[in-house]
Amino acid sequence: MRAIGRIAIWVWMLVLIGASTAWAHKPIFSDGSADDADSAIQIDDVTISQVTYHEVTEGATQVWLTFEGQANYVLTVQLGVPFIERLADFRPAVVVVGRYLTEADLPLEVPPGMGAAVWTTDDVAEPEFFHEPFTGTDSWILGEFQLALPATGRYYVAAYVPSGETGKLWVAVGEREQFGLEDILSLPAVIARVREFHEVPIEREPCMVAMVAVCGVGVVGLRFVTRRGG
Repeated sequence: MRAIGRIAIWVWMLVLIGASTAWAHKPIFSDGSADDADSAIQIDDVTISQVTYHEVTEGATQVWLTFEGQANYVLTVQLGVPFIERLADFRPAVVVVGRYLTEADLPLEVPPGMGAAVWTTDDVAEPEFFHEPFTGTDSWILGEFQLALPATGRYYVAAYVPSGETGKLWVAVGEREQFGLEDILSLPAVIARVREFHEVPIEREPCMVAMVAVCGVGVVGLRFVTRRGG
């Protein structure tokens, strides 16, 4: 049985590697309450790749994130929408807010003394199609933007829709992939929520479901070996 447990652990490790390659972003699900700087979602480490899913409604027209940034760090922000027919022409914008950035005329309330760098996507005629195999979802990527932070301090990233339309968007920050045991164990629930956000039919199973199942076997094997070894 110890041999089976060791095999399960190695399979599990391979799954972790595959997961971090195929599903690079840690997910954050917006509940609509982070609609200004004061209620922004806290990002503890902006270098870690993370994606926030937000449904734009009349009561939640914006989504704000905040983080402590280091001077000269090159922040990467990616903006996209689910691959849903009604969102084909949906064009949100993203803004980075912080001190020492240029003042900008925005339909957002920016904290006093801060400027902003703004990227709009109105001119994106052919967004990049992206298939995410781990969740079995599709998206349009509207752009990837980079900004060298001018100073160490508090920054904000906000996504909004200049046209005032409602719809769905996601905004991703960071590039470094990092996953722990808790992330892996929560995968089934996370995948379900991501698929619901993308409005993927329930009968369309993602091709990585088998990997999640194997992951579970690996965790069981790890616990078995730990108990026997203790």
